[in-house]
Formats: sequence, structure tokens, C-alpha cells
Amino acid sequence: MRAAMIYVNAGKGHYVPAKALADSMNGEGHVATVEDLFVICEAPFWEWYCKYEWRFMLHHPRLERINHSIDDTKVSAALIRYFSVHTQVRKHFLAWYEKTKPDFIVCTNFLGGNIITPIVQSLKLDIPVFSYAADAFNNPTAGYNKAIDLLYIPTFIGKELVIAKGQPADKVKVCPFPLQSGIQKLKPLTKQEAREKLGLQDTFTVLLNFGGEGIGNTDFLEEVAKRGLNWQVVVVGKLSMTTAFKFSLFLEKHPLFNLKTPGFVDNIGEYIYACDIQAGKAGANSLMESLALKRPFLVSNLLYAARDTGSFLNKHKVGWVEDNVKKQVDIVEHYFGDRQEQIAMSERFSQLPLQFDSEAFIHMIFEDVKAFKAGK
Repeated sequence: MRAAMIYVNAGKGHYVPAKALADSMNGEGHVATVEDLFVICEAPFWEWYCKYEWRFMLHHPRLERINHSIDDTKVSAALIRYFSVHTQVRKHFLAWYEKTKPDFIVCTNFLGGNIITPIVQSLKLDIPVFSYAADAFNNPTAGYNKAIDLLYIPTFIGKELVIAKGQPADKVKVCPFPLQSGIQKLKPLTKQEAREKLGLQDTFTVLLNFGGEGIGNTDFLEEVAKRGLNWQVVVVGKLSMTTAFKFSLFLEKHPLFNLKTPGFVDNIGEYIYACDIQAGKAGANSLMESLALKRPFLVSNLLYAARDTGSFLNKHKVGWVEDNVKKQVDIVEHYFGDRQEQIAMSERFSQLPLQFDSEAFIHMIFEDVKAFKAGK
């Protein structure tokens, strides 16, 4: 089969699952490409806007929650569909399609499904368009589209929420979470093995994940230093210019603090195995990868699209959501000192109603493509 995995360059959260699915498909001898939605549609303004608007919002998470909640409506969804078929986007998409001729399309950003579906229908193309809810626990209302062939979402709570929004129940399917190949194929490691391999001290370790954009601050570190907690803190992500400057100031002030900043890493799974707790904004990839490798996650900045993450974590008790820095350190300090809770936490991971397997997801898609073709 030939497929196109289409993402939007608004953070790594949409690119990573597209790449994971493409890698799994290519690994089985099929052909899958990873495409930027606004590149194939020749919409350079929107390509630029999505990238930099997201980076700006990461610097201002409170503003992000307000702004995106205002934009996320069914009116927005309808406008997206209308402009998809009444602008040059339609013509550019057709030119790309004629050149590539995929057997199916998977969109890992809500915009993709809501833009491409009406174009495919208006052109009467015989190809299924699937959407994957990269936020895992919900899907933006602006991506609402009854006509999409299937909406995949990796959690049951997410399925319930998108159906409640009006998405037809027979077009919503719980799927495995598409782990990137570096984690899917990673040999399990104990904390001690991972720390030794990475050159880290064998002590209580907090992994701060600043994501693909490397945007964050030193507030958590300041509070840990203030309390004199002898923890090892590892920060992953290529730090943005402003974030790197904040870290240099912190280290000048606290030169003996046990801090490691390896930058962007392509072996994130080993760092997850090395930590006791991972923390960061509620990016679905970093959160779900943490759960797959059985490490609790502390959501430190709850962004709008991830607002339902807390319901899942509270129900299954495999992490926390807390914006207040002092309370964040309280949570970690309590976990650090409670051996019984650490044991109970490790046991809860085996009870999660989640499947982590990009290859199983690809096979699910193959079956759904066959069903689509048979129904035509």
C-alpha cells in the first residue's frame, strides 16, 4: 500500500505520530511519506503562522488557554471546511494528489482532517481520509467533521468526549498509541542500568521535558534549590534562546545544583527509564511515552488542547496536574519520601486501558482501508 501521513508544523506533537506510523509502514515493505499539510497545499502564510503562533503560545500558556478556547468552535470548523473548497488550496491539493496517488491519508492534526475531507469529497476522489487525535484525550471542536471516514483516538475517555461533541459513534475508533520506533523497539532498562549508560548519578531523578521547542523556565529548579533537596534534575530538549539564558543565570546562582542539560536527544526512552518522575507541559507524546515506560508524569503547564488529561491521570492515579510551582515540588517531594506509593504506582501502570504499538495501529488502518474499498 501507499500512504500519506499528513501533519501540521505546530509543535512536534503532530509530526512524531505521523513519523511513527510511516516508519512502521515502511518497515513492512509498504510506502508511506510524511507531509506538511500547508506545504502540499501551497499555503506558506498558514505554514508560517501555525509554527510561530504555537511557539509564542508556549511562552504564554495562560494566554494560550484563553485564545485557543475562543477559537475552538463548530463555527470555526465550518469556516475551515468552506475555505478548503473555495480557495486555491483545493487546486494545489489535487495537483499533489495526482502526483503521489496514495491509497489512504492519515491526518495527525485536526486541521488536516477538516481541510482534506471536504476537498476529497468535492473532487470525488476514491480515497479514505482518516484523522488521528494527537491530543489523545480529546480532539479540538474546530476539527469536528461528520464526514471524515474515521477518527482514531488512543483513549476510551477521548472517544466518549468526541462522541459527546457530535462526532458519529460509528466513525470514532479507539486505536493503539503510535510509539516512535526508538521507544517501541527499546530494550527495557532498570533505572540503574539507564543511569549508568547515560552517565547519570544513581539517585532520585526528575526528568523535565521541554519538548521539541525547548521552551520553559527555571521556576521548578529554583524551588528545589530553595528547599535544599538533593535530587538530580535532567532537562531534555534543545533549549530556546530565552530558556537557555534563564538556565545560565540559574547555574551562576546555584553552581553545585545537580543539573544535566543534554539538549535534544534521540534516545529519550533511555532518559525516561533513568528517571523516577517525568514533568513538563501536557504534550501527548511525552506523556504517553512516559506511561508506556511506566514512569509517572507531572503536568506542569496544562495547555488548552490537553485540558482533559487531568481526568485520565486522576482516574488512574499515574500522574498529576499542577500549575503552581510550590505545589509541584510538594507532589514530587511527597512521592520521593513515600516508598509504598512508589510501589503502588508501578502496579497501576499494568492496569491502564491503553495499548502502545504503532505496528498494531498500522494493521488496524489496513483493515479499515479494506473495509472502505469493500463498501464502495
